[in-house]
Amino acid sequence: MDSDESASQILKRTFSTKPAVSTISDFASRMQRSAARAGQEQENLRIIGLGTCGSVFETPGTELVYKKGTSEASIWQDYCLTNKVHNATEHVRTMIQEAFPSLTIPKTPACDEFHTANDELFWTENTPRRFPASHRTRQPLFTATRILPLAQTIREALIDLYFDEEDQQEAMNDQDNKDCLVRVYFGERESIRQQTEGYTSLRNFELRLNMMEDLDLEISDLAAEVAIGLAIMHWQAQVDAMDTEFVLGSSPTWNNERQDINPINFKCREVHLWMLDFDKSTAIDLTAEHVRKRLVPAFLGNDPYYPMPKDEALWSEFCSAYLKASEIILSAKGVDKETMTLPQQFLASVLKQVAENESWNPEDEIIFED
Repeated sequence: MDSDESASQILKRTFSTKPAVSTISDFASRMQRSAARAGQEQENLRIIGLGTCGSVFETPGTELVYKKGTSEASIWQDYCLTNKVHNATEHVRTMIQEAFPSLTIPKTPACDEFHTANDELFWTENTPRRFPASHRTRQPLFTATRILPLAQTIREALIDLYFDEEDQQEAMNDQDNKDCLVRVYFGERESIRQQTEGYTSLRNFELRLNMMEDLDLEISDLAAEVAIGLAIMHWQAQVDAMDTEFVLGSSPTWNNERQDINPINFKCREVHLWMLDFDKSTAIDLTAEHVRKRLVPAFLGNDPYYPMPKDEALWSEFCSAYLKASEIILSAKGVDKETMTLPQQFLASVLKQVAENESWNPEDEIIFED
């Protein structure tokens, strides 16, 4: 890693979600070259992510990806709710940003085209050939804004810190590791096993709370940004956020000064917190019943993105940001007094459920028969 900064210093600086990071990675160069050729040819697609809902494919030289899966219902749900959250975020971005001037408001990809497996206008003879050989079956898909991977300097720092020394060079050379997004787990710390075994992949790398503490990150700021994103999903988009992910990724900067070049600059990228994957989410009504039956289970059943009450200071900061953003959103909607109390009811219900879960003893449920 050619830098005067240590790996820890690089991650502390770049994970603030504020600076733009310059990169000379193969990815950035390849995307910049592809952007310059935009419109001249259609390049083949490369798989950059696998999930339960579908696979994600990069479109070189553009900010777009294809998300393709077997279940039309799941892909359609993801398409609709991703757009709903994107639109909701953009609708409230200005007033939320004014209330939190030192923070960065999370982003959500924008979705564009949706095509069924039977869409003959899209699935021409040549279309499947653009996909990798094992992914050429006609399936429903949609296009969305790509969450760009983190820059090469960040990837190298992660490998240097968290991969076993004997595995580091192989990890540097692994093409899959260039598709690096970082999941932020405020509700979980590394186990002894995770600390001793090391890590093997940068795809969906899991950055846990103790790792953030060791890096001396601005943890309260990042947790507040997650809280703001959750408030937007709950009260503006009215989505329960079941199984939704929060990841650190990047986006290209734009050159607005020169008109003779492609304005997308993949070599200078900004780190952002992103919200994605809504195929398991559902729309909600602004009612106490849906708070209790939809929002609380989705919060506690998700991966550990959210702080937990046992980390009292972080939980308090998370709740403060969540309530402040929620109040701004609901006030702008002009809801009644009862609806204005729903965010507080949500947090109180989470606390109650967490306490019940911690006090539950499975042995109490065992009945011995004579």
